Amino acid sequence: MITIDKLQKKFGDRVVLSDISVTFEKGKVVSLIGPSGGGKSTLLRCVNGLETFDAGSITVDDLKLEPGDAKKNKHALLAIRQRVGMVFQQWNLFSHRTALGNVMEAPVHVKGVSPAQATERAKALLDRVGLSHRMGAYPHEMSGGEQQRVAIARALAMDPEALLLDEPTSALDPERVGEVLDVLRKLAKEGQTMLVVTHEMRFAREASHRTLVLHGGAIIEDGPPEQVMDHPTHERTRAFLGKG
Repeated sequence: MITIDKLQKKFGDRVVLSDISVTFEKGKVVSLIGPSGGGKSTLLRCVNGLETFDAGSITVDDLKLEPGDAKKNKHALLAIRQRVGMVFQQWNLFSHRTALGNVMEAPVHVKGVSPAQATERAKALLDRVGLSHRMGAYPHEMSGGEQQRVAIARALAMDPEALLLDEPTSALDPERVGEVLDVLRKLAKEGQTMLVVTHEMRFAREASHRTLVLHGGAIIEDGPPEQVMDHPTHERTRAFLGKG
């Protein structure tokens, strides 16, 4: 479980997150939608410790992040990053590693898993995301959709309790978007906890248990996707969804 309590974040004088309090349950998929600049990506980055924050707290199970730099939160951050995986807009694969090498890297060097065990696990994960035939391919030899699926497999290799996905399809050609969304739908059906920042409204509707709308650093809607998307109560949500 991830609990965010009265979270505040500023960039200079600009308030990016304003008094955010929300809980994310295990086994649920939550889509974060809303206009650009609303604080969605920043919220994810705070959960994973990639951004510091100015007030409030973030708790992942029994691990708590508080305002302050990475040094202050060092021990909690190390543990949280092993429990919470992150998938970015740009896949950021190691260019000198094959798909297999990318997926087995962290378990070997962070968790101390033997290369033999990590290899078998990586092969299973690449098969899981539909890339068993591309294990020996290097990033420059793969499409954007394939690289993003490798990035998802790489995050899963750490056996995370939750996955944070920051617009995982935004850098892809339209024809490749479906490849990644199919993988995410499969993970959702398998009970993987996911927080997904997305502009793919169909995915948010079909694969999410819950949808949050962020605007101006605040959560302005929170509920089942059909409620939020079909019967929005906030005028900014209605404008965002094209409902007048």
